[in-house]
Amino acid sequence: MYLEKLQQWRYATADFSGADITDAVLDKLLNATRLTASSYGLQPYCTLVVRDKGLREQLVNHSFGQQKVADSSALVIFAAKTGAVADIVDPYISELSQQRQLTNEEAENTRNYLTQKLQAMSAAKRKEWAARQAYIGLGTFLLAAAELEVDSCPMEGIEHDAYDNTLSLKELGLSTVFACPVGYRSEADTTQFQKKVRQPLSKFKVVL
Repeated sequence: MYLEKLQQWRYATADFSGADITDAVLDKLLNATRLTASSYGLQPYCTLVVRDKGLREQLVNHSFGQQKVADSSALVIFAAKTGAVADIVDPYISELSQQRQLTNEEAENTRNYLTQKLQAMSAAKRKEWAARQAYIGLGTFLLAAAELEVDSCPMEGIEHDAYDNTLSLKELGLSTVFACPVGYRSEADTTQFQKKVRQPLSKFKVVL
């Protein structure tokens, strides 16, 4: 399987070379991620691209000193939408109506249905739900990066509130879920030569 080759190629890059990803390559990567499946198709998260070196240096301080946040070509942050329910539903209804040429009645019925579903969750539950959707996107993101021979390192080991404050995300109705530096591996990164360690299929697969 070609997919397996991509999985074997990629690893959690520890040391980036500093070589830049072009905007065109980064857009291809993010577009593939955009097409990922999500609950109801709502995509209750977004991707934030931090190119500014100085800003990424600030974020190193909130990433337990992990210098790859600054040394990579860009830092991509997946952020959950934590504002009003309408901030999640309305953009979807707008695109749905346009792409599928819904009548006003069909659009409003769909809007009401989705709004009721999301409002039935507490704010904390909606945030958790949105974060889970972001993780689905991460799987596509990592494989798309490998397809484009872009190195990556998904990171949960960050100070989420500090990221939100540094990037003023709360004002935007967003909350950091995880960050992922992207770029190109350094020849000095010895991690790339280590064998990939995973559970064998006989232990990973449970047949009931």
